[in-house]
Amino acid sequence: MAILWILETSLDPTRTGELRRLAGEMSEIVRAEEPGCLRYDWHLSEDGSRCHIIEGYADDAALLTHVQGFNRRWARPLFAILKPERMVVYGDPGAEARATIAALRPVYLPSL
Repeated sequence: MAILWILETSLDPTRTGELRRLAGEMSEIVRAEEPGCLRYDWHLSEDGSRCHIIEGYADDAALLTHVQGFNRRWARPLFAILKPERMVVYGDPGAEARATIAALRPVYLPSL
């Protein structure tokens, strides 16, 4: 079953240029190398102080592939720019998938 999440973050508006470059690089690589990624969208508030990242994965395996690559390549540079504030996960990822994102303290909303 598909898993979707929304990560809500804040940032210093003077760093939106850095964010745009990094998000572009990440999006290009994720779309090319992760066929199980169904959605990978970035949204920036008009004042540049908030960023929401919407991600969707076909299943736990796709989610794990993404998170492992993210942690290896981009966690440090991205979280130097963005401050995670809230993560909501839609669907019902398994224990291993949940463990990989536990540091972001997600709220889970399983499907009815």
